[in-house]
Amino acid sequence: MNKDKAYSLFFEKGLYRIFILVFMCILLSIISDSFLSLSNIMNIFRQASILLILAAGATGTILAKGIDLSLAGVMSLSGCVCGFVLNMGYPVPVAILASVMVGVGFGFVNGFLVGVVRIPAFVSTYGVKYIANGLALMLMGSNIFFGFPDSFLSLGVGFIGPVPVLVLWALIITLLLYVFFQKSKFGRNVYCVGANAVASYYSGISTLGTYFIVHVISSTSASIAGVLQAARMNAAQAGMGESFQMLAVASIVIGGTSMAGGEGNVLGAILGALILTLITNGMNLMNISSQAQPLVTGAVIVFAVFLDTKMKSVEARKAGKLAIA
Repeated sequence: MNKDKAYSLFFEKGLYRIFILVFMCILLSIISDSFLSLSNIMNIFRQASILLILAAGATGTILAKGIDLSLAGVMSLSGCVCGFVLNMGYPVPVAILASVMVGVGFGFVNGFLVGVVRIPAFVSTYGVKYIANGLALMLMGSNIFFGFPDSFLSLGVGFIGPVPVLVLWALIITLLLYVFFQKSKFGRNVYCVGANAVASYYSGISTLGTYFIVHVISSTSASIAGVLQAARMNAAQAGMGESFQMLAVASIVIGGTSMAGGEGNVLGAILGALILTLITNGMNLMNISSQAQPLVTGAVIVFAVFLDTKMKSVEARKAGKLAIA
């Protein structure tokens, strides 16, 4: 393998992210003897599960040259709706269905605002986040719903053998989304719209339909995350999704999905989510105070995005030199 091919494979294809993940695992295993214990490994995957679902679901919006900043609000509202319906005495499937329909509804709202009204996604979805948070506060007030039935709690804290059920749900959902975006005709359309929406429209691709579907997928994923988080914590309250919003976006960007659209994939978002979860887990093992953890996490996110930007800049200059030659 010559130097150019090795460079392309390691940097342009994003294999350096896997290298960073492996390096972090090795470093943390040296720092802490308990890092490689089965209980800690399962804890890492359990911690990452909600973030994986959010990041994988929202990847499509960024691929389509947009963004979804309503994730936290939709997640919180969906978890609250689920808890409310369960406390009313309805069966678990009814509560889950009601929560998922919240996500579908907000997905259509976001798709309408972005695709029909043509409000920039950054602004419209940010506004929708506050609408969802407001509805959650109206539903909950200062209350916290808890004491859910065991059949519901098993979704968040149950095990199948040594594997947490929550981890299995995350694996299933992220795998389905990966196949959907990478292997389907619609997935290819998302990449085309993100790269050039005007050219896609004139080539016969429904740009409006694409915006609707990616936002419905993103909001529905946020709803599922809200349900699973409520099951994991045995509680639902307004604002329960706030800590996940920027982590989800950061996971997608760290994973190599371009904010300019048309480049990236769900696998990269998964790697980004695992990297961020490892950082948090490592800080816990090293007894770094909870007050300092956001500072460290933020610095790592900025550095990772800066590194990715520089890689893309080098790649662009290299492509320009080849074009001139």
